[in-house]
Amino acid sequence: MEVLEKPFIDLDEQIEKLIARGLEITDHDKARQQLVKTTYYDLINGYKDMFLLPKEEKWHDDKYIQGTKLNDIIDLYELDRQLRNATLEVTLDIECRFYSSMSYSLAKVYGEKEEDYLNKDNYKLGNTQSHNGNYERENLFDALRNKINKPKIQPLIYYKKKYNNIPPWILVKDLTFGELVMLYKLSSKEVKEEVISNILGTTADEKTKELFFVSIKIFNKFRNWAAHGGRMYNYRCRIELPYTEHHANIFGISKEKYIQGNGKNDFASLIIAAMFFLKKDYSYMLEFIVKIRVNLDDYQKTNPIQYENILIELGIPSNYFQSIQRGMMISPLT
Repeated sequence: MEVLEKPFIDLDEQIEKLIARGLEITDHDKARQQLVKTTYYDLINGYKDMFLLPKEEKWHDDKYIQGTKLNDIIDLYELDRQLRNATLEVTLDIECRFYSSMSYSLAKVYGEKEEDYLNKDNYKLGNTQSHNGNYERENLFDALRNKINKPKIQPLIYYKKKYNNIPPWILVKDLTFGELVMLYKLSSKEVKEEVISNILGTTADEKTKELFFVSIKIFNKFRNWAAHGGRMYNYRCRIELPYTEHHANIFGISKEKYIQGNGKNDFASLIIAAMFFLKKDYSYMLEFIVKIRVNLDDYQKTNPIQYENILIELGIPSNYFQSIQRGMMISPLT
């Protein structure tokens, strides 16, 4: 008979298991309700690490730091949920701005006809992709042609039937963020400059173009991670934000600190990229920062000991809000 590596245990057994490992649980009913709402895996396995003693050879099971309460883990879970919500909100807004600017720029540079703005000659080949050996352009255009020729959602179906043409501002409604990023990557210099000018309100030098492209890839990674319920406070995406003066201006991150990981691919990198991307919309950018601050301030009130550790995981300094305000006064991300 096959033996399950992780056999089912009921709620009371789960609670007793946690208590045996040193976690303080005084209200068993509340603990049961929480474990039903979030599951043991999501709550305990997801957020226990910060509260565990270093493992020793003499024991195999987790051991909690003395005095650790179940509420400590729940508080971290709730903070992370708020960070996830803020991440989704800001990246979805950024995604909307990017979709709008891409469709406008394609139509302005090439026109609204399919045969014009989807002319392969206007796009780079890109790299070969490992899953099938095709160039990025070939794989992307296969997906785009399928959406154009056999639309499955409105308003694409309507435009195809009524006008036998789906303009770019309609096509983007059926593109994933990843497909849109690839479309931007392979687009011409004229399209990219138009997109950046629309969003940032400035002309683009090479450093700005690089930072813009890496930023939208970071937004894509964080958005997907958040949308799938991923843990946010210590997430490290596979895209690295290049070091710029924004790191120093916003968070006081030195090149040495950056090399150690601060502002490279952590939550701090998301904030820096968002402030760069949203610099034309000061009020919305500030609204995002304030949401982060409110959530962190609430957490600090109930978990002052773990607060500094959370900031370290996020990659932001303890004086982050004052640093942001000072940085924006010195150089408003222009």
